[in-house]
Amino acid sequence: MPRLLALGHVTWDRVKDGEVLGGSVSYAAATAGKLGWEVGVLTTAGADFEPERDLPGVSVFLSRSPATTRFKNIYGSDGVRQQFLTSRADPIDLTSLPDEWRSPDVLFLAPVAGEVPPRTALSFEAGVVGAGAQGWLREFEEDGRVHPAEWKDPRNDLAGVHALCLSEHDLPDANRRAAELLARVPIVAVTRGWRGLWLHTREGVREVPSLPRPEVDPTGAGDVFATSFFVRYQETGDALEAAGFAACAASCAVEGLGTSSLGDREEVGRRMEQRDRLIEEGEWE
Repeated sequence: MPRLLALGHVTWDRVKDGEVLGGSVSYAAATAGKLGWEVGVLTTAGADFEPERDLPGVSVFLSRSPATTRFKNIYGSDGVRQQFLTSRADPIDLTSLPDEWRSPDVLFLAPVAGEVPPRTALSFEAGVVGAGAQGWLREFEEDGRVHPAEWKDPRNDLAGVHALCLSEHDLPDANRRAAELLARVPIVAVTRGWRGLWLHTREGVREVPSLPRPEVDPTGAGDVFATSFFVRYQETGDALEAAGFAACAASCAVEGLGTSSLGDREEVGRRMEQRDRLIEEGEWE
C-alpha cells in the first residue's frame, strides 16, 4: 500500500532535444519518493509508456489507451508557458485499482486534461485528499493550443477534497477566485512562482514567501509544490508550515531539468532555515 497515490495521465512532453516523461503524476511520484514516501500511480497511456522503464520503483496501475497524452511546451521571456496538446489518452479508469489501494495517507488528484472522473475522491478513504486544479481549467483549440477555461463542474470534481493547489496563471484573477473555491474545499494554495503563494483557508489569507533561485526549468514546479504540500500537511496538520515546506521544495525543482534537482528532506529543511532567516532580516517586508 503506497503512502501517496497519484491519479492522472503520464505524458510525453516535447523539448528541444526530444521528449521527456511528464504529467503531474510523474512529478508527484518523483517528489514523494525523494521525501521518503512509497508512491503509487494510477494512469492511462499508450504502448509507448512502460512503467518499469519510465517510472522505475513506482507501483503503477495502468490502463492501456490508443495514445499517450503529449504536450509541447513553449516558454516566453516572462516565464509564462504556452502549451499545445498533440495527443490525448483515455480517461482514468478506477476499476483497475485493487480495493487495498483505496486507503492511502495522501490521495493526489492530478489531472492534466480533465481525465479524472467527477467525485473520484469519494471512492477512496484517504487521510488527506489533495488536488491540482490545472487539468480542470483548460480548453484545447483545433491546433492543440491550450487556453485557460472556466471550471465546468467544481462541485463534483472537488467532492471530498481537502486541499487544492493552482497557479496564478490557471485562472484570471486567481486570488479572488480562490476565495470563492473555499465554498468547495477548506484549503486553497495559489502559487506565484518566485514570489511565493497565497494560502487561503476559511480563517483568512496568508502570503507565504518562497526562496527565489536561479531558474533553469520551471516545468513541474507546481506539481512538486502540491505534492510536498500534501505530504507535509498529512504529517503535521499545519497548512502554513506545509506551504513553507512546499515552497522550498519547489525552489529546488526549478534549478534543474525535469526532476534532476529535486531536494530531499535535508535539503528542503536547509532551505526553510535560509528562507526564515531572510524573513527575520526583513528581506520580505
